[in-house]
Amino acid sequence: MLQNVNVPGRVLPRAANLLRAAALLAPSALAAAGLASWVHLRAPWPALLALGAALAGYVLAPPLLLHLLGARAVDPSGAPHLLAMIRELAARCAMPVPRVCVLDSHSPNAWAVGHAGGAHSLMLTSGILRLLDEAELRAVLAHEFSHMERWDPLPSTLAAAFGGLLSALAHAGAPGPSDRMADEAPAPAPLWLLLAPLSAGMARLARARWQDIVADRAGAELCGDPAALVRALHLLHADERRVLALAVRHPATASMMVCDPLPQRGGLRRMFRAHPPLEQRLRALGEQPVVAAQASGAAIEGAFEGGVDQQAGQAVQQGADEGCAEAANLESRAQR
Repeated sequence: MLQNVNVPGRVLPRAANLLRAAALLAPSALAAAGLASWVHLRAPWPALLALGAALAGYVLAPPLLLHLLGARAVDPSGAPHLLAMIRELAARCAMPVPRVCVLDSHSPNAWAVGHAGGAHSLMLTSGILRLLDEAELRAVLAHEFSHMERWDPLPSTLAAAFGGLLSALAHAGAPGPSDRMADEAPAPAPLWLLLAPLSAGMARLARARWQDIVADRAGAELCGDPAALVRALHLLHADERRVLALAVRHPATASMMVCDPLPQRGGLRRMFRAHPPLEQRLRALGEQPVVAAQASGAAIEGAFEGGVDQQAGQAVQQGADEGCAEAANLESRAQR
């Protein structure tokens, strides 16, 4: 059960995301205006060039990012249940049905790419389609639809596209994700050590950690099954294959994903991390059996020490056993 805390509406998050997008587009606009002034173009050309640069960045960022990711569109005849699920969630949100793309990767993850209020692209890895059952996948999709409702993908798409250009420049000449499975991470390029702080700054500007908390809560309400989202988050964080080489190559994309795809250790994770801890996300969704299982021993011991009768103690024991069994089941699924 969700805790009794209201999920923020759409107006303020949308306004905040528009401001973030404007801040990300401002450098290119100012550069275009400065170039026009440097070559002594008269008004209104500097202003027009600045506006054109901003519009070009806004329009071209989503297709550029999709090209960098190298994902393929889902064949409607090959995944009817997945597309029906997405159409149902889109109808509930009164949103256009997003384009669905799949990235060939064992790492389970999902994220959305797109503009404010326009058509979005929903990105899924082949790993997440294999790992999650239907209810868990629907809960993750609801999480992404909650991001799209609040226009969270807009600044993230801009930051990831600009950051992707920087990382592509740094890794020029190295084989890309289209040349091999995305899980095969390339070696870091020396130039990337200079460009990474700029890319990380844009990624941090584009996405705040609390946005995942809001999307978790709103997504749980949208799908009507908070327990499925809790199970999905546990599985995604427990899976040993969740390091996504594409995110290592283009780490500005990491903040867009439903769970952190970067290695547990190293400078990339510290520099680009934009996800709240798993425990914080679970607390926002309320305690679930799999979470309670971690404290089962203490709960049983406290029940008997407090003088609780035998029937109540057996009820605590039964609940703890069910929680432990569910935790063990999730762990075994993540290790397959």
